[in-house]
Amino acid sequence: MKNIFDIMKEFGIEVPEDHKKDFEKAVLENYKTMADYDKQTEKLTKANDTIKASDTAMKDLQTKLDEYKDVDVSALNQRITDLETEKGNIESDYQKKLAERDFNDLIKEGIAAAHGKNVKAITALLDTETLMQSKNQKEDIAAAIKTLTEAEDSKMLFGDAIEIAGKGNPIGDIGGGKLTPEEKEEADCRAAMGLPPVGEGGK
Repeated sequence: MKNIFDIMKEFGIEVPEDHKKDFEKAVLENYKTMADYDKQTEKLTKANDTIKASDTAMKDLQTKLDEYKDVDVSALNQRITDLETEKGNIESDYQKKLAERDFNDLIKEGIAAAHGKNVKAITALLDTETLMQSKNQKEDIAAAIKTLTEAEDSKMLFGDAIEIAGKGNPIGDIGGGKLTPEEKEEADCRAAMGLPPVGEGGK
């Protein structure tokens, strides 16, 4: 690349030696080289790109905000609250049903262990509401059933079936045949109430 003084000399302009330093200083202060120009242009291009990107981001954000412009925030919050309440109710109902299932299983197990003859009839004699609230359900259920096995008006609902002399069928069989589940339940209930079996002064 030619020196600036050589270029000027080609055009008939010559700077005296004692003025060259001042001339170079003046040129550098007032003019930029192509390299400097390219650097400044690159910086300006990057700055413009950054501005464009920021402008695009702002427009995208505004578009998203506009989508929620007409949304009723109070209604949305209420809907969220309602859904949370509904979820809690479903969970509570599920836990309640699990507790009832486990409670009923404990009663059935307790009645079976005491050789109960009719689960439904025996359960009807238990204070299930109180037992359900017990923190020691298994022990309290066993104690309540034991009380029934010893009470005069309910002990006949427990123990092995008693056979009638000369027959191989349990008390309460009709016509020498076996009782249906419904007939057995009725017979147990009649026994619990102190009524005679069907056919022996019964209906």
